[in-house]
Amino acid sequence: MRRRLFSTAIQRALSDRSGMAATEFALLLPVMVVLFFGILELSEGMTANRRVAVAVNSAADLAAQSQQLSPTQVDGLMESVLAILEPASVNDVDINLVSIILDSEGDPIVHWSLHWNNDVQPTAPYTAGEDYDKLTAEFTTSPNGLARLQNRSMIIVEMTYPYEPQFAKYFVSDPIPFNRSAKRAPRLVTRVQLCDDSGNNCTT
Repeated sequence: MRRRLFSTAIQRALSDRSGMAATEFALLLPVMVVLFFGILELSEGMTANRRVAVAVNSAADLAAQSQQLSPTQVDGLMESVLAILEPASVNDVDINLVSIILDSEGDPIVHWSLHWNNDVQPTAPYTAGEDYDKLTAEFTTSPNGLARLQNRSMIIVEMTYPYEPQFAKYFVSDPIPFNRSAKRAPRLVTRVQLCDDSGNNCTT
Protein backbone atom coordinates (compact mmCIF):
# COMPACT_ATOMS: atom_id res chain seq x y z
CA MET A 1 0.00 0.00 0.00
CA ARG A 2 2.73 2.38 0.93
CA ARG A 3 4.61 1.47 -2.23
CA ARG A 4 1.52 2.24 -4.33
CA LEU A 5 1.02 5.60 -2.62
CA PHE A 6 4.69 6.46 -3.13
CA SER A 7 4.46 5.54 -6.82
CA THR A 8 1.33 7.63 -7.22
CA ALA A 9 3.01 10.60 -5.58
CA ILE A 10 5.97 10.36 -7.96
CA GLN A 11 3.65 10.17 -10.97
CA ARG A 12 1.77 13.25 -9.79
CA ALA A 13 5.00 15.14 -9.28
CA LEU A 14 6.20 14.22 -12.75
CA SER A 15 2.91 15.18 -14.38
CA ASP A 16 2.63 18.51 -12.53
CA ARG A 17 3.43 21.29 -15.05
CA SER A 18 2.73 24.27 -12.83
CA GLY A 19 5.72 26.64 -12.87
CA MET A 20 7.43 24.74 -15.70
CA ALA A 21 7.29 27.71 -18.12
CA ALA A 22 8.82 30.01 -15.53
CA THR A 23 11.60 27.52 -14.88
CA GLU A 24 12.34 27.13 -18.58
CA PHE A 25 12.36 30.90 -19.06
CA ALA A 26 14.77 31.32 -16.14
CA LEU A 27 17.11 28.77 -17.72
CA LEU A 28 16.91 30.28 -21.21
CA LEU A 29 17.11 33.95 -20.20
CA PRO A 30 20.91 34.09 -19.68
CA VAL A 31 21.46 32.35 -23.01
CA MET A 32 19.10 34.76 -24.79
CA VAL A 33 20.73 37.80 -23.20
CA VAL A 34 24.24 36.65 -24.14
CA LEU A 35 23.08 35.87 -27.68
CA PHE A 36 21.40 39.26 -28.07
CA PHE A 37 24.35 41.31 -26.85
CA GLY A 38 26.77 39.06 -28.75
CA ILE A 39 24.99 39.75 -32.04
CA LEU A 40 24.86 43.46 -31.20
CA GLU A 41 28.58 43.52 -30.37
CA LEU A 42 29.46 41.63 -33.55
CA SER A 43 27.44 44.08 -35.63
CA GLU A 44 29.15 47.07 -34.00
CA GLY A 45 32.58 45.51 -34.56
CA MET A 46 31.89 44.79 -38.23
CA THR A 47 30.66 48.34 -38.74
CA ALA A 48 33.79 49.77 -37.11
CA ASN A 49 36.01 47.51 -39.22
CA ARG A 50 34.28 48.67 -42.42
CA ARG A 51 34.76 52.30 -41.41
CA VAL A 52 38.47 51.69 -40.85
CA ALA A 53 38.71 50.13 -44.32
CA VAL A 54 36.96 53.13 -45.89
CA ALA A 55 39.15 55.57 -43.92
CA VAL A 56 42.46 53.94 -44.85
CA ASN A 57 41.51 53.74 -48.53
CA SER A 58 40.38 57.37 -48.53
CA ALA A 59 43.66 58.46 -46.92
CA ALA A 60 45.73 56.60 -49.53
CA ASP A 61 43.61 57.98 -52.35
CA LEU A 62 43.90 61.59 -51.17
CA ALA A 63 47.65 61.34 -50.56
CA ALA A 64 48.18 59.85 -54.02
CA GLN A 65 46.46 62.88 -55.58
CA SER A 66 49.10 65.24 -54.14
CA GLN A 67 52.29 66.36 -55.79
CA GLN A 68 54.02 66.95 -52.47
CA LEU A 69 53.05 66.71 -48.82
CA SER A 70 54.16 68.40 -45.62
CA PRO A 71 53.48 67.39 -41.99
CA THR A 72 50.84 70.12 -41.70
CA GLN A 73 49.10 68.97 -44.89
CA VAL A 74 49.17 65.37 -43.68
CA ASP A 75 47.68 66.49 -40.38
CA GLY A 76 44.75 68.16 -42.14
CA LEU A 77 44.32 65.21 -44.49
CA MET A 78 44.20 62.68 -41.67
CA GLU A 79 41.79 64.71 -39.55
CA SER A 80 39.35 64.94 -42.46
CA VAL A 81 39.67 61.23 -43.22
CA LEU A 82 39.17 60.17 -39.61
CA ALA A 83 35.83 61.95 -39.56
CA ILE A 84 34.67 58.74 -41.24
CA LEU A 85 35.22 56.94 -37.94
CA GLU A 86 33.08 59.30 -35.90
CA PRO A 87 31.40 59.22 -33.46
CA ALA A 88 34.04 56.76 -32.22
CA SER A 89 37.12 58.26 -30.57
CA VAL A 90 40.11 58.67 -32.88
CA ASN A 91 42.65 59.82 -30.28
CA ASP A 92 44.52 56.51 -30.26
CA VAL A 93 44.46 55.82 -34.00
CA ASP A 94 47.97 55.27 -35.40
CA ILE A 95 48.65 55.93 -39.07
CA ASN A 96 51.82 55.43 -41.09
CA LEU A 97 52.02 57.20 -44.44
CA VAL A 98 54.77 55.58 -46.49
CA SER A 99 56.17 56.17 -49.96
CA ILE A 100 58.08 53.23 -51.43
CA ILE A 101 60.30 52.95 -54.48
CA LEU A 102 62.56 50.30 -55.98
CA ASP A 103 66.29 50.18 -55.31
CA SER A 104 68.89 49.38 -57.94
CA GLU A 105 68.22 45.66 -57.54
CA GLY A 106 64.47 46.02 -57.97
CA ASP A 107 63.56 45.53 -54.30
CA PRO A 108 61.05 47.81 -52.56
CA ILE A 109 62.58 50.30 -50.14
CA VAL A 110 61.26 53.24 -48.15
CA HIS A 111 61.33 56.53 -50.04
CA TRP A 112 59.98 58.51 -47.08
CA SER A 113 57.55 57.89 -44.23
CA LEU A 114 55.49 59.82 -41.72
CA HIS A 115 53.78 58.57 -38.57
CA TRP A 116 50.59 60.37 -37.54
CA ASN A 117 48.78 60.29 -34.24
CA ASN A 118 46.35 62.88 -32.95
CA ASP A 119 48.32 63.34 -29.71
CA VAL A 120 51.94 63.37 -30.89
CA GLN A 121 54.14 65.21 -33.34
CA PRO A 122 54.68 63.49 -36.72
CA THR A 123 57.75 61.26 -36.83
CA ALA A 124 59.33 58.91 -39.37
CA PRO A 125 58.39 55.30 -38.52
CA TYR A 126 60.75 53.92 -41.17
CA THR A 127 64.24 54.96 -42.17
CA ALA A 128 64.59 56.19 -45.73
CA GLY A 129 66.32 53.51 -47.81
CA GLU A 130 65.45 50.56 -45.57
CA ASP A 131 63.77 47.50 -47.03
CA TYR A 132 59.99 47.53 -46.99
CA ASP A 133 58.80 43.96 -46.45
CA LYS A 134 55.09 44.49 -45.78
CA LEU A 135 53.93 44.10 -49.37
CA THR A 136 51.86 40.99 -49.95
CA ALA A 137 53.40 38.06 -51.79
CA GLU A 138 50.61 38.37 -54.35
CA PHE A 139 51.75 41.90 -55.15
CA THR A 140 55.49 41.22 -55.26
CA THR A 141 55.15 38.12 -57.45
CA SER A 142 52.54 39.54 -59.80
CA PRO A 143 53.86 40.52 -63.26
CA ASN A 144 52.17 43.90 -62.88
CA GLY A 145 53.12 44.28 -59.24
CA LEU A 146 56.62 45.63 -58.68
CA ALA A 147 56.81 46.52 -62.36
CA ARG A 148 54.50 49.43 -61.62
CA LEU A 149 57.21 50.90 -59.38
CA GLN A 150 59.75 51.30 -62.16
CA ASN A 151 60.86 54.95 -61.90
CA ARG A 152 57.75 55.62 -59.81
CA SER A 153 56.68 55.49 -56.19
CA MET A 154 53.71 54.05 -54.40
CA ILE A 155 51.83 55.51 -51.47
CA ILE A 156 50.95 53.10 -48.66
CA VAL A 157 48.80 53.93 -45.65
CA GLU A 158 48.94 51.67 -42.59
CA MET A 159 46.24 52.25 -39.99
CA THR A 160 45.76 50.71 -36.55
CA TYR A 161 42.45 51.44 -34.86
CA PRO A 162 41.96 50.21 -31.26
CA TYR A 163 38.35 49.09 -31.14
CA GLU A 164 36.81 49.10 -27.67
CA PRO A 165 33.78 46.78 -27.41
CA GLN A 166 30.76 48.26 -25.69
CA PHE A 167 29.75 45.12 -23.81
CA ALA A 168 32.64 42.68 -24.19
CA LYS A 169 34.96 45.23 -22.56
CA TYR A 170 33.82 43.81 -19.23
CA PHE A 171 35.45 40.53 -20.25
CA VAL A 172 38.20 41.80 -22.60
CA SER A 173 40.61 44.12 -20.82
CA ASP A 174 42.46 45.49 -23.86
CA PRO A 175 41.06 47.10 -27.02
CA ILE A 176 40.93 44.96 -30.15
CA PRO A 177 43.32 46.36 -32.80
CA PHE A 178 41.94 46.64 -36.33
CA ASN A 179 44.92 46.78 -38.71
CA ARG A 180 44.28 47.93 -42.26
CA SER A 181 46.48 49.10 -45.12
CA ALA A 182 45.92 50.49 -48.59
CA LYS A 183 48.20 51.39 -51.48
CA ARG A 184 47.81 53.79 -54.38
CA ALA A 185 49.99 54.92 -57.26
CA PRO A 186 50.53 58.69 -57.52
CA ARG A 187 48.01 60.37 -59.83
CA LEU A 188 49.72 63.65 -60.82
CA VAL A 189 53.43 62.93 -60.51
CA THR A 190 55.69 59.91 -60.69
CA ARG A 191 56.75 60.38 -57.08
CA VAL A 192 54.92 62.23 -54.31
CA GLN A 193 57.56 64.13 -52.37
CA LEU A 194 57.67 64.93 -48.65
CA CYS A 195 58.65 68.51 -47.83
CA ASP A 196 58.81 70.63 -44.72
CA ASP A 197 55.97 73.02 -43.87
CA SER A 198 57.63 75.82 -45.83
CA GLY A 199 57.60 73.71 -48.99
CA ASN A 200 61.39 73.29 -48.98
CA ASN A 201 63.81 70.46 -48.14
CA CYS A 202 61.83 68.01 -50.23
CA THR A 203 62.78 64.43 -50.88
CA THR A 204 63.94 63.44 -54.34
